Amino acid sequence: GYLHADTGRGTDGFTPIDELFPPDQLPGYDQDTEFTRIGAFVDFDYRDSRTGPRSGGVLGMRYREYWDIDKKTFAFRQTEYEFQQYFPYFNRGRVLAMRAAVVLTFPKEGNEVPIYLQPVLGGNDDLRGFGGYRFRDNHSVYLGVEHRWHASSNLEMSAFLDAGKVVPLKKDVDPTHMNFSGGIGFRVRVRSAIVSRTDFAVSREGFRIV
Repeated sequence: GYLHADTGRGTDGFTPIDELFPPDQLPGYDQDTEFTRIGAFVDFDYRDSRTGPRSGGVLGMRYREYWDIDKKTFAFRQTEYEFQQYFPYFNRGRVLAMRAAVVLTFPKEGNEVPIYLQPVLGGNDDLRGFGGYRFRDNHSVYLGVEHRWHASSNLEMSAFLDAGKVVPLKKDVDPTHMNFSGGIGFRVRVRSAIVSRTDFAVSREGFRIV
């Protein structure tokens, strides 16, 4: 693959990032460059449905390597691991869903990982009680559990708990000192497919509707 990174100030009305953080904490900001990338992935998906699974799971791994062909400052390699498992019970009317994900990022000698390619946590799919892209560093770990049950023929409810963190060093990728969020959710189901999802999530930083 090929990637051109345009990293100037945004135009969406948010406070510019360089007014909130010192430049030495923003590797890659305002330094447009170009990357080439190679990668490979292995994905074993044994869920009973890709759109609304109630049993089975997923095992996945991906490897990517980036070369900064312009500035020669941001070369790195990255590995991702993901595990999902679904445990149905009570005649498949209730499901316990579990997910774990780890992303490890290693800059090459004398290089840095740019902020826009670092692993992130927070938003609509993990740590739902925190805003999007809330946490960012070289390595991330996420653990989540969700209990789902039928409220009616086409409405499914859930209670969930998310935990995760980002760290600069691989040795700190462990299940300690995590950030937590939790809440309840509603899913509109048509046959085996979930076609709409609404989550009400809380964390130490407040309340969010996803």
